[in-house]
Amino acid sequence: MGAVTYPDATVADYINKYFIPLQINVQTNSEIAGKYRVFWTPTILVLDSNGTEYYRLNGFLPPDEFIPQLEFGLGMMALEKQDYKTASAQLKSVVDKYTRSDIAPQAQYWFGVSEYKDTHNVEALLNAWRKLKKDYPDSIWAKKVSFVK
Repeated sequence: MGAVTYPDATVADYINKYFIPLQINVQTNSEIAGKYRVFWTPTILVLDSNGTEYYRLNGFLPPDEFIPQLEFGLGMMALEKQDYKTASAQLKSVVDKYTRSDIAPQAQYWFGVSEYKDTHNVEALLNAWRKLKKDYPDSIWAKKVSFVK
């Protein structure tokens, strides 16, 4: 990651705009590594200011996959914090901007959940999941909603 992904200007700008990056050496900081169950590097954690984990990535990702994953992590943090409007906007942004990203089907799934949680409109949920089935039919996320007509 240090040779390819982090030096990428778009990645660096995104991280600096939305995160407070912290890099630790898991061998010399075993207490932190243990606390966050880091067993492989790189491990990227999306944490809030209290140190609560909301999303995790393990292993190398190229820049074009890394940013969508980080955006997804922010969306999941908003969803778990019950900030459904922010979650919907963030997750929809992932799907709209990174349509072919590996995280897009999962973002579409959770976008539907965030829309439902915000509005309690079942049709919004089902529409999001129908779009998931149509746009990403071979994904595991489409299988999760295969019961939707």
